[in-house]
Amino acid sequence: MEATTDSLEFPIELQSKVFQVLSSNDNTAMETLFSHLYSPQHQHRSQALAFLQCCKRHHPDLLFIKLFFLLRCTPLPETRANAARALLLLNPADFWPNLKPIAQARLKAHFLTFLALEPSIHVLRLASLLLAETLAATYKSHQTWPEMLDFLLSSLASNDDKLREVAALVLAKLPNDSRFLVSNAFREKRSALRPLHAAFLAALASSNPDVQVASFAAVVGHIRLFSDPALFHELLRAVMVGVFALLHVFEATYFRSAFAELVNLVYREPLLLKPYMNDMVLDVLQIAESGGLSKETHRLAFELVVAMTEVKEYEHVFVNLPNSTARRLLCVPMKMLLCVGENGSGGGGGDSVSEGEKVVDVYGFGMKWLKKLCVALGANKAVPAAYEVLRLHLDNAQWNMRHAGITMLSILAEEFSDELVLMDNFLGEVVTKVLKSIQDSHIQVRLATFKFMETPTNFVQAVHILYHHKLVHAFCMALDNDQDHKVKEQAVSAMLFFLKNTLPESLTLNKNGDILMSKLLPLLQGKESAKQRSIALSILNIVAQRCHEVAHKYCATFLPILLEACNDENSEINEEAARGIRIFAELGTPQLKPFVNRILLELGVLMNHPNRSLSENAKAHDIAVSALGRICEVHRECIDGSKIVPAWLSFLPLENDLIEAKVMHEQLCLMVSRLDKDLLGSGNQNLVKIIVVFLEIIDKGDKLATAETMEQVNYLLRLLVQHIPRSVLDTILLSLNAQQRELLLTLVSS
Repeated sequence: MEATTDSLEFPIELQSKVFQVLSSNDNTAMETLFSHLYSPQHQHRSQALAFLQCCKRHHPDLLFIKLFFLLRCTPLPETRANAARALLLLNPADFWPNLKPIAQARLKAHFLTFLALEPSIHVLRLASLLLAETLAATYKSHQTWPEMLDFLLSSLASNDDKLREVAALVLAKLPNDSRFLVSNAFREKRSALRPLHAAFLAALASSNPDVQVASFAAVVGHIRLFSDPALFHELLRAVMVGVFALLHVFEATYFRSAFAELVNLVYREPLLLKPYMNDMVLDVLQIAESGGLSKETHRLAFELVVAMTEVKEYEHVFVNLPNSTARRLLCVPMKMLLCVGENGSGGGGGDSVSEGEKVVDVYGFGMKWLKKLCVALGANKAVPAAYEVLRLHLDNAQWNMRHAGITMLSILAEEFSDELVLMDNFLGEVVTKVLKSIQDSHIQVRLATFKFMETPTNFVQAVHILYHHKLVHAFCMALDNDQDHKVKEQAVSAMLFFLKNTLPESLTLNKNGDILMSKLLPLLQGKESAKQRSIALSILNIVAQRCHEVAHKYCATFLPILLEACNDENSEINEEAARGIRIFAELGTPQLKPFVNRILLELGVLMNHPNRSLSENAKAHDIAVSALGRICEVHRECIDGSKIVPAWLSFLPLENDLIEAKVMHEQLCLMVSRLDKDLLGSGNQNLVKIIVVFLEIIDKGDKLATAETMEQVNYLLRLLVQHIPRSVLDTILLSLNAQQRELLLTLVSS
């Protein structure tokens, strides 16, 4: 707003009206201004704001004095409250330094009189922020206001709850950049520190919760004044006693504000608090473990522990905690993880809590905080403590306890994989429990277990490698017996992750591959989700690549399925179907031959798809071209090579699936090297296309070919150019674009 005020030029008529209103003893115009300023109608608000901006620009002294007069003298509390709001809206930090010294002196006096006489606590609370801003502006401009410091001190020490609350609010609301200046002013008044300390102690112990909460914030803001161990100890003890007093009587209201200030203290003053943190952790546990308190109170209490995990100076506190305390701490976020709905969402079934108008996801907080706590405790402390907690949850009769156990296992595996793998007997015991959880009676536990088996950690990889035979069996049982589509989808996803990340030898036992194939067929033949079919096809392709005997056995059975999948609307299914055909083709499976004509038809549809250039169809196109290439290479006797091979060449180079591109471009080099007749065509009519493809591969660098293939491309291109007549070369040059022509001429001359 300040930038707008400086840049605006206001009409002379408005300036004149502003002067009249500010100079008048009639307050009606200002009361109307306030009603418009806080009106729901945009036009009224805009006009009122423009009026105030004009006041601020041309008559700042008069505006400040007028608003202060209204704040102090008008009989209507609502007008006084609006005057305080207007002063805050105009930002005292901008006004105060520009006022004349005489105006500042008068306003200081008015402030003190107003604070002493104002009967409305509502108005005083609004004015406390105004006073805090003004006090800050005074000291930031290298001025002093000792009378106000004396007033604040005497008010805090008085028996008048209204004055005590206002004084505490002023000290609490001082801006961060000026709090030190005001604290330093108190420090320079040596005789003020002991009385201020005593006043804070009394306010913290007040029976009035408004005074208590305001004093919490004031103490936190000025705690460095009392760095003397004895003084600090007394204040901290009073703060903790006050927190528990508010908890017992005002859990849902005042306690939350007070505890939030305690959390602020943990963030702000780690050096002062370090000696007390062990005791504070125990105090927090006392709140968090209390069965009679709400979930929101448990969550709020644990925020203090989370604050500690985020401050480097508290690291030693967690590392040196007794094991029993570490276990108790871990149990707090584990309780939050119990707040999971039947559909797997956090906070389901009434387990979310309201914080004002905001709904807090207790389950989400539990996951986040468990992770932070584990990291803070470190492996040596967290792993043994968590192991005991984990066992209690995984073996529990309640499904949400078992679900929480799997979640904890995921977090532990993410943070401490190596330690868990090396821990005596832990790996085997966990695998036993995981295999049991895969068959759990509750859907959410099964889902969470399969999700855990997809986490990219060393621990999960160790489980995959060492227990692959058990996992294959468990995955197959899940596909066979589970009737829930979500669980099946998660199971095949976990199986795909397992196959991609475990050693190829995990399927070398053909029995495993055979079992997998038999379980995948129903998924591919049924009306499963597109995602589930796509994943199942991916698994099929991996099994076929690793278990050739199994691939030969089942070829005649997810070739018809593969061919049907080529027509699916889902591009991922198209990709996997084309990849499966390519795999079976390069294996030389004899059972493929009866299907060749239909394969060519379906691959042709993918390769000539009208939207093949779109990103979602581009990979399916390239994989289909690759499949056609493998048929040309391995099953030439089943096709008309003079037509199909040039057709394959016409789709090169491939640029969307870089893996398939490198394979096909290597194959092209091999075919050119042996002077493949079908490739070159009658009278070498395809030579121009081959040269263009080679030039495009070179132009893309190592993106489309391996280093060895790139070497071969350069060699073959020079060889081809050297052995063709000049007239043919000139014809080829004319068919190239400028960049290709320049590249070819460079190769010819080199």
